[in-house]
Amino acid sequence: MRCTTDHYDALYARWLPGAGRLLDEAAYLPGMKVMDLCGGTGAVSRECLRRGADPSTIHLLDLNPRCDAVGITSHTGDANHLERILSTNHFGTFDLIVCRQAAAYLDWDPLMIGWLKELLKPGGRLVFNMFTEPRWALKTYKYEGKRFFEASAYLGRTIWHVQAGLGVGYDVTRFQWHNPMVLKRRLGFHFDRLSIKARGRSQTWTCIRG
Repeated sequence: MRCTTDHYDALYARWLPGAGRLLDEAAYLPGMKVMDLCGGTGAVSRECLRRGADPSTIHLLDLNPRCDAVGITSHTGDANHLERILSTNHFGTFDLIVCRQAAAYLDWDPLMIGWLKELLKPGGRLVFNMFTEPRWALKTYKYEGKRFFEASAYLGRTIWHVQAGLGVGYDVTRFQWHNPMVLKRRLGFHFDRLSIKARGRSQTWTCIRG
């Protein structure tokens, strides 16, 4: 399978191993029903399939779903407004909700967090990763014979990210850094158990519904 992407294919291809790490943290097993939240290119969805998942057990939600995996269910919309996208028929149906490399794009307001909890079965898990702090960065690399670069800069809590490649265009995104202590309080109000595991400058969060 190959993602139907633009130049971002290069960026996400370098991050593919992260999908496996998140699924390991979530204790994923084939047969679990999974929501690939802000799934985009479908790295998490495709890793589930690689591990033996039935495509019918996988749902992907993104503003612009770009995964060509046959049989998965794609939902198009803003994850900050889950109530406008998913009906209550989905309440209590997911074993896992996995959000990879997109936590900074979410508002994490009480309404969204409440919906995430209600989508999970009792004992279900919300697992996501996020940077521990905003940072400046500049990287260059090659992908399929072409040279790419990406740059990140921040002012206050706002982060700008540029990703570009010769002959394939560029993209500029803006998102918010979330203070881990504030986010922990918000999630802890809704979920029964919460754990945070550090890995370099990033953290993996696991929230469990009781």
